[in-house]
Amino acid sequence: MAFRKMLLVALVGGLISVSTARVIDNNESKSSEESGELAEFLGEVESSCRKLTGSNETYEMMVLNAALVPLCVISKLDIESFSTDLDNLDETNRTEFFPKYCPQLHDSLSCLEPVTAELRKCLDPEEVEVLDVIVNMLPEGLNLACKDNGQIFFMDDSDFNECSDKFVGYVEKCADKISNTTDAMNLSSYGPKQCDELSQVRECFEQQMVECKAPKLIEIFDLFYRPMVKASPCKNLITLTELPEIESNAI
Repeated sequence: MAFRKMLLVALVGGLISVSTARVIDNNESKSSEESGELAEFLGEVESSCRKLTGSNETYEMMVLNAALVPLCVISKLDIESFSTDLDNLDETNRTEFFPKYCPQLHDSLSCLEPVTAELRKCLDPEEVEVLDVIVNMLPEGLNLACKDNGQIFFMDDSDFNECSDKFVGYVEKCADKISNTTDAMNLSSYGPKQCDELSQVRECFEQQMVECKAPKLIEIFDLFYRPMVKASPCKNLITLTELPEIESNAI
């Protein structure tokens, strides 16, 4: 499965982990372009499932489980109240918002487990490694969002709503830094050129976050970027500063 598509899934997953209601509210207004990309992605997964399992049974089960995710989330998260409170979220009420909803959001992540369990059967070992990065990133992203009652969204003149509305476009733009050659390579085969492209993706995304006045949101990107670097030969070419463990007083 192409690295660019995995990157898109990973980073959108990171955004979902810190803005679930916004994603749910926007589901019905997805552009035809985004829907087309999703269909292409699912087509690749279906083909991979058939190749690795010998039938469509696993893919069909994955799609069924995915269709049940919204119902599962609704059972764990007060969507209507959350959406309303999110629209009204500001510095004056964030100390009530995050302690109330972060546990619900954290509990909702379990709704993805049946989907990822089936998806693993359709991926080769290296793709499973990338999937694990994504899955592990979601609770870490949520912890980051909930830390200090959402402090990451209330610093540096952040405009999280503006950034989140444009998030998919930012990811697609920066993912284009990955060449077709690199896109087709396994992580374990990365060399200096591929690692340089990976660095360019981060630099691009960091610049986008600066432009939408939310530079701290690069930390969401880094939840994906850092494990990817460590899982490839790029760990010997890209210097990563060690970060303190993310803790949250709201989960």
